[in-house]
Amino acid sequence: MPQLMIKQVDAFTTKPFCGNPAGVITEADGLTVEEMQKVAASMNLSETAFVTMPESLDTSFRIRYFTPSEEVDLSGHATIASCYALLEDERIPLKQGMSTIVIETNIGHVQVDIHFNANIPQSFGESDGESGVLLKIDRSNVGVLEKILMHQSIMGHRPSGVPTGTIAGILGINESEILGTGLPLEVISTGLDQLMVPIEHKETILNMHPDLIKLGLLNKKFGIHTNHIFSLDTFDEDCVSYARHYAPALGMWEDPATGTASAGLGTYLLRHGVITYGSMIMQQGKETSNLARIMVEVDLSGEDLNRVQIGGLATTSFTRTLNIESNEVVIN
Repeated sequence: MPQLMIKQVDAFTTKPFCGNPAGVITEADGLTVEEMQKVAASMNLSETAFVTMPESLDTSFRIRYFTPSEEVDLSGHATIASCYALLEDERIPLKQGMSTIVIETNIGHVQVDIHFNANIPQSFGESDGESGVLLKIDRSNVGVLEKILMHQSIMGHRPSGVPTGTIAGILGINESEILGTGLPLEVISTGLDQLMVPIEHKETILNMHPDLIKLGLLNKKFGIHTNHIFSLDTFDEDCVSYARHYAPALGMWEDPATGTASAGLGTYLLRHGVITYGSMIMQQGKETSNLARIMVEVDLSGEDLNRVQIGGLATTSFTRTLNIESNEVVIN
């Protein structure tokens, strides 16, 4: 098998080794499912994405997603990372304004919108890359990639049934931190059933040490997949929320940046009257020096608020060569 290139692309950030990392192979045609799984296990990231040519004529690429142990149908941050890697490889045509591509996945087609400014603003670079990253239009021209947004559907929401005191005890915090927000515990379905837990102060979340074994057992009891612990008290003024995200029931202790949960949280904040605008930035992580920045845009034209876009920016931390020899994966 010819030598392949694999990247670690960090989504929801412009700082290398921050945000949420994903492995990406942009030319994975010819790899078997078994080989993809072995590569993902070798990368040992939450997801590794494999980009191939699509099977349907109305899509641009096919992406398959693997954790170190199994294939999953979709990953938000790995989709953003894959699109960024394809842009770096000049395999997605860029034009002024918005370009749209459609990705083929195991659960159907996913639309991705790419916002690009071919005219570099004079002020570019003053915000440490938060306003965009430089990318080539072609081999001689550059512009600013402003954001990559993936379309995400919200499938429903329901009361959690979880006692406030119980979840507070598992998180190791005072129950008043939840009750003081005046907001409910709620489960939002984005394909995963995700528990929204409002907290009054950001420092409480930052310093939190939950009992993840008990949290996983609680999740299984109440039919919950993941837990999004958030506060409206943020570290940056342009952000609407700060959060950490735990998924012990799925075998993941903490997810550093979660697009799907951020999409659900955006609709939660709108439905409960916390905000009235549809475009927002959410920060997530456990280290204040390199928090992920997740963009959320909710379509306000419908009453159900179930059409959302999530995304942001990304950066490539490193590129390695990969060989599969005698069923063994060698990454150099």
